[in-house]
Amino acid sequence: MPTNNANIKLIEITQNLISEKIDADSLKTSIEELKILLEKVSGLNQEAPINSENILLPSGKAIGPKWAGMCIEDIPRTHKFIKGIHSAVQEVLKKDPNKPVTILYAGTGPFATLVIPLLTLFEPSQLQLILLEVNTVSIESLKRIIKDFDAYDYIKAIYHCDAANFIVPPEFETDILLIECMQHALVREPQVGITYNLLPQMKKDVILIPEEISLHVALVDMEKKGEENYYENSEAVFTLNTKEVLENYSEFKKEGFHFPEKEVAFSEEQLSNHDFIAVSTEITIFKDISLKIDESGLTVPMLLADLNYDQKVTGAKTQYIVGTAPGLTSQLVRS
Repeated sequence: MPTNNANIKLIEITQNLISEKIDADSLKTSIEELKILLEKVSGLNQEAPINSENILLPSGKAIGPKWAGMCIEDIPRTHKFIKGIHSAVQEVLKKDPNKPVTILYAGTGPFATLVIPLLTLFEPSQLQLILLEVNTVSIESLKRIIKDFDAYDYIKAIYHCDAANFIVPPEFETDILLIECMQHALVREPQVGITYNLLPQMKKDVILIPEEISLHVALVDMEKKGEENYYENSEAVFTLNTKEVLENYSEFKKEGFHFPEKEVAFSEEQLSNHDFIAVSTEITIFKDISLKIDESGLTVPMLLADLNYDQKVTGAKTQYIVGTAPGLTSQLVRS
């Protein structure tokens, strides 16, 4: 990567982001600098009305470039995804140092935030990118970023497409499948539809990032918020990972497919020690790099009931629904 001013700044930011010694203030500053740099290089006008427009797809809502670009401001989300992808690339390179690692990145948004910093850490002979994005404005922004960072040698292909029905060309063997098209509790955005389309097209040992997203019905004790045990999760009521996708994808493709309904019931003692019933999200990005409940905007609990006012609630029935408005539907169970 040539060292113009933008690249020099990106190198500095990236070194901070992958450092094990970075403190909270320095991390915040580095993420802010990354956002400013990507906005400047892309030329994206955040205030242009077109950049706030979402695209409604058969598998969910693709958020507009303005909102997609703002995801970078979620510091734990941005930091941990970049670290997780960096670790995954290193792992693949160890297995075969003479072959570049290919990342297929679905839903890049306007900045391809999660992979652009990695271009300062690897040569094109070590890292190649296939980029998928549905929004025309984001595609144009992405092309300007690639041009300004002189990153052409890293790019295998850019596709303007809906990743939930994209057919991956057979000559593109992917090592890491990166999909980050989600809101908390997997609502509205097409993370599930995209994963179920792309993952079965990959080789068996492809690394899926995030490795696992699990939804739970949780009891929340607001007095203990901030402590590690302030919530109590049920077993997962919905899981998105390689095993689940490969077991279910042939059924998923059939018209009228539904994920199974799950019912969670809590004991009186459990209920008496908590204030709320909520849907919680836990995300394993790669190996030991994860986002726990309430650590990020992606893992904010979705409140279902206030147990202080609705004391007959004993649990919930849930079912993950796919389609234009995906998400976990829930029905409270009362005594």
